[in-house]
Amino acid sequence: MADRLATPTGRAQYRRRSALVEPGFARLFQRFGRHLNYRGRRAVDTGIKLLGTVHNLSELLVGTAESRS
Repeated sequence: MADRLATPTGRAQYRRRSALVEPGFARLFQRFGRHLNYRGRRAVDTGIKLLGTVHNLSELLVGTAESRS
């Protein structure tokens, strides 16, 4: 993987990923904290998906309320 990221294409892809993915995780961590209350890969995966869904729904509702004002 390090060899892939060392290429110009790999660096460009990583920059694009950091611009798309990392802000979403940062917002989730800021809002809900860094700790999950579950153990096991499946439970953690489900917990992260639930947090993401709650975040997206709240963003949708806030955006809808702001557009009506």
